[in-house]
Amino acid sequence: MKDKESRKSAGQFVAWLALKGVIGMISLLPLFVLFPAFRWLAAAFRAFGARRRTVQVNLRAALGKELPEHELERTERACYTEYGRILAEIIASNRLLRNKEERFDLMRRQILDEAARNGKGLLILTGHIGNFVTGAHYMRSVGIQMTFIAKRVANEYINQEIEEVYSRHGNKVISVRSARNDPEAGARVFRAFKKGNTVVALVDQDAGPSGTLTTFFGLPTYLPGGPVALACRGDIPITTGFATREDGIIRIEIGTLIDYSSAASTEEAVSIVLDEYSRRLEDKARKYPEQYFWFHKKWKALPEIRAQY
Repeated sequence: MKDKESRKSAGQFVAWLALKGVIGMISLLPLFVLFPAFRWLAAAFRAFGARRRTVQVNLRAALGKELPEHELERTERACYTEYGRILAEIIASNRLLRNKEERFDLMRRQILDEAARNGKGLLILTGHIGNFVTGAHYMRSVGIQMTFIAKRVANEYINQEIEEVYSRHGNKVISVRSARNDPEAGARVFRAFKKGNTVVALVDQDAGPSGTLTTFFGLPTYLPGGPVALACRGDIPITTGFATREDGIIRIEIGTLIDYSSAASTEEAVSIVLDEYSRRLEDKARKYPEQYFWFHKKWKALPEIRAQY
């Protein structure tokens, strides 16, 4: 058993070392080379079929009744191009921040500032749309520190790399081992709220039947409700935040606070919050479908769609 674990750890280390080396070399490229290189790399991934069927199934499920087939295909191609650009921006975030006034815009900063003054903490619900990582780097550069909830990956070395990316400019990370049950991480999130921190959670991936039922593009969707439940129990303000690219600028839009005061229970409060979150995320994904991360199996809890994946 020990030999097997040792081989697994060694394999993980080699995979991380290779990734680290590639990122290190790529990061030295000038921007006018870096961005086209990642667009080409994304196109290559699409050509080899990486997650292509998943993207196609998701787009047809979400937009198939609204868009003709050629538009769905165009959007599918654009999804790969967009995420090539997003990866390039994350690698080059230090250089992008040198001209941040030209590359970024933050809407409704007053909501963040008010939460900081009140000292109650704030929960920002975001999703895999646009470049939320580089957007977070920008927000830290203008004095807004955030604590990210990040799910751990199997490779511990790569997990450390992911945490380093999130916290590169001074943000904090709380690693979650399981989306369903991680009391230690939950306690850390609760303490972050008690300290008045702004906590950011990505809650758009499928959580299975144990998640909270809502709708996304008219389809039943199960979302993880753990961070929301913690915030509701502590009467913590909750809002949304999305970083989408508009006219060449990464525009970070902080939403108005979500009112869950009418809820008679924590479960009802979580449903109110996630219904509104899902509606806002859908509005963004409908406006910028190529910027949403259709690469994950959004509706794997639905048998008729899971069979198509």
